[in-house]
Amino acid sequence: MGVNENATLLSEIDRLIRQTYDLLHDVIEKTKASDEKAKKHKLNWTQRHRLHVLLEVAQETRRSLARNIAVAPWFLAELKATVEVISRWHNDPLWKEIQPCLVNSTHFTHTIAKLWIAEHLKSVGHPVKIVPKGETSSPDLTVQAVGGLQDWVYIECYQPSRLNGGEKVTTKHIENIVNKAMKKAKSQLGETAPGILAICGFNQPKEVIEQLKSATTKRLQETDRPNLCGILLVILGVMVKESEKGISFTPTISVDFIPNPSYFGRIDVVSFTPTEDPNLIKEPLMDVNTDALLRKQFTSEECRTEIFKHDTAPKVGVVKEEKLKVIEKPPANTRVIFYSQTFAPMFIGDGNINFLCGVCNALLVKRAWKNSFSNIVIKCPSCQAYNEFQKIKEIKTQLLGTLGFLNGEYLLKNAVKIRRGACLVGV
Repeated sequence: MGVNENATLLSEIDRLIRQTYDLLHDVIEKTKASDEKAKKHKLNWTQRHRLHVLLEVAQETRRSLARNIAVAPWFLAELKATVEVISRWHNDPLWKEIQPCLVNSTHFTHTIAKLWIAEHLKSVGHPVKIVPKGETSSPDLTVQAVGGLQDWVYIECYQPSRLNGGEKVTTKHIENIVNKAMKKAKSQLGETAPGILAICGFNQPKEVIEQLKSATTKRLQETDRPNLCGILLVILGVMVKESEKGISFTPTISVDFIPNPSYFGRIDVVSFTPTEDPNLIKEPLMDVNTDALLRKQFTSEECRTEIFKHDTAPKVGVVKEEKLKVIEKPPANTRVIFYSQTFAPMFIGDGNINFLCGVCNALLVKRAWKNSFSNIVIKCPSCQAYNEFQKIKEIKTQLLGTLGFLNGEYLLKNAVKIRRGACLVGV
């Protein structure tokens, strides 16, 4: 680095340190003793309070600039992003509820991730509310749908310590993370309002992110939860970029939504990447091994690792098959019976279950949802068997609506398109 570059960086580091103390003086003082104890016991940096780690890096870099050494500069980028997001929420009426959450080392990373998710959703037009800390603080966020039915969707954030960015993440760890996430979703999102579980992490390589996507997709294909919209994977990272002026470090956020095929709510959840977004990273990225860099002085050569150019995004929409219960022919006008003379399937949707005739395995309903039919009988056009959808006692999910049919026989001349959140009911 040249003299002018050092002076500029020194000024920026001074500003960051000063702003951090201005915004989080109470948090720093309350956590100082416990962090000193953690350092005394030589705990790994991932086991310490992350705010103190970030501040320590900034202060060490400030002292080492005379020797042209920047200590873990990617942490400077993370400190900058952390300070910026906190400063934007500092004057929010909920700050007095947010600030106490920053004292606990685990809650700190969880809260920072939560604020980033809130800001990401706001940036694409969603009204967002942070749920105050307390006995009823689950879920963490509520976000309002835009356009159409403007219901509120619950979001619960889960920031596992294994994804803090300094520990090796194995396939077994990923399986445990996803399974625990599903348990959190069940206990903290409830059964009525639509909900999303967000798994948050820091500085994870592409390989880990892809494995998380695959494991999450597989797990969601095994569930029947109608209120769980899906799982959001949110990774906060740092982009290292080389140019003629040197090496720069820019905070990044990657967001992937994995839909739950069995979701049956009335809110559409659409996930796409706008190609015109000026913040979108369009160039190939390389993974940086954080621990390797921490053991050495930083040079650009140490950043050169395998470049991931392939896209291994998991496939979604695996369809289950379920045989319907066969019953005797109902007496006239005692049940709602749908039938066709020539074709099957008679109903087609975009869900995750194919319903088959219980006798001949003919496909009667293609890609429906678990709660699409209640107290309905379908007569198979192939073998004439009567197949029953039993009466659903209660649907807790907020539905798009129900279509009630009086007892009788209904001849279908064309396949009927069914929608998620709409239940056909025999009354």
